[in-house]
Amino acid sequence: MFQQLRRRLALWYTGVTAVLLLVFALAGYVYVQTTLSERIDDTLDHVVEVVVATLPGEPPVWPADVEEDRVGLEWFAPTGERLWSTLDMTVVPRLHPGVWRETVTISSEAALRQVTQPVYRDGRLLGYVRVSHPWFEVTKPVRQLLIDLILGGLVSLGLVAVAGWFLSGLAMLPVRQSYQRLEQFTADASHELRSPLASLQMNWELLQKQYPNQPQVQAIGGLIQRLGRLVDDLLFLARQDTQGVGGGEACPLDGLVMEVTQEQQGLAQAQGVSLHLELPTAGDPETLTVWGNYGQLQRLFTNLIRNAWQYTPAGGQVWVRLKAAGETLTVAVQDTGVGIAEADVPRVFDRFYRVDPARGAGGSGLGLAIAQSIVQAHQGTIHLTSKKEAGTLVVVTLPRFKGQVHPG
Repeated sequence: MFQQLRRRLALWYTGVTAVLLLVFALAGYVYVQTTLSERIDDTLDHVVEVVVATLPGEPPVWPADVEEDRVGLEWFAPTGERLWSTLDMTVVPRLHPGVWRETVTISSEAALRQVTQPVYRDGRLLGYVRVSHPWFEVTKPVRQLLIDLILGGLVSLGLVAVAGWFLSGLAMLPVRQSYQRLEQFTADASHELRSPLASLQMNWELLQKQYPNQPQVQAIGGLIQRLGRLVDDLLFLARQDTQGVGGGEACPLDGLVMEVTQEQQGLAQAQGVSLHLELPTAGDPETLTVWGNYGQLQRLFTNLIRNAWQYTPAGGQVWVRLKAAGETLTVAVQDTGVGIAEADVPRVFDRFYRVDPARGAGGSGLGLAIAQSIVQAHQGTIHLTSKKEAGTLVVVTLPRFKGQVHPG
C-alpha cells in the first residue's frame, strides 16, 4: 500500500514538473523564434527604406551597410518582370504585389523572408523593390534550440523522477510509522480483549442455564458474539497488514468455492434464498488452481456469499459463478437482494463503513474490507457493482497458478 502511495506521489512530482518544464520550454521557444524573426524583419525594413530613398535611379543603388547581413535586392517592373537582382538563384519566387511581408519556400532546405515595396513617383508606379533574407538564420537556431530543449527536458525529468522518489519516501516515512503504530495498537487491543470476552462468554453460558427463557439474557449473548466477531476481524486485519498471505499453497478454486457454497446452502435456504453454484466443465486440474492461503480464500468467499444471501429477501436468488479467463480465474457472486445506493458503492470497501442499516442484517463494517485485503494479498482484484433494489454483483479476479500441483 505504501509503495503504491509513494509511486503515485513520485508520479505527481514528475508530472507537475513536466508541465512546468513544458510551459517554460514553449515560452522560451516562442520568445527566441519571435526575437530572431523580428530582427530579420527590422533588417529588411531598414534596407527597403534605404533603397527607396536612393530613387529615382535605375537600377537602385545597393546599400553597402547591409552586405554583411546576406540581404538580397530585386527590382521589378510595374508588370512584374524582374529587371535586376543581387540574388544568385535559378528559381525566382513570383512577385506578389499585394503582399507586404511573406516567407517563401524555395526548396525543402531553403526559404526566404521577403519584403515587397511598390515605388511611386508623381503618382506613377515605377516598379517594385523586393528585399530578401535567408530564413535559415531563424530555422536553424530554432531547430537546434528545440533539440536542446527536448534533451534537457528529458534529463531534467529523469532527475526529477529520482528526486521525487526519494522525497516521496521521506514524506511517507512519518505516515508509515504512524500507520505501523496504529496496526500494533489494533493488534494488541484485539489480543487483550480476547481474554475478557472469553470470561464473558463463560459467564453468559452459566447465566443462560439459570435463565434460559429470558430475552435479556439472549440479547446479552448476541452482543457478546458480535463483539467477538469484531475482535477477530480486527486481529485478522492487523495480521494481514503486517504478514500478508503467510504460508502459500496450490489451492483448487473450484473445490474451495464448492465447499463454501455447500456450507452456506443450508443457512440461505433457512432464510428462503436459493443459492446456485456454476462451475466450468472439468479439464486440466491446474486450470482452476490459484496460489495462496486456503484459509484466507475460504474466509473471503464465505464473507461474500454470506453477505449475498443475508441481504436478499425470502424468495430471492444468489448465484456463484467460477470462470477461467486467460491467465486469471474469476468468481462472481450475484444476488437479487436489496442492493446498495450508488452513492455508497465507492466506499463499501472502507473499514467500518456501513451503508443504510435499513438494508437488514447489521455488521461491523469490516467484511468487505477483509475481503479486499485478502484479494490484494493474493495479487488479485475485487470489483463491486450494485443498484438500489436491483441486487449486487461482486467479481473477484485471481491469477491462475501454473506450477506443478502435488495432490495431498
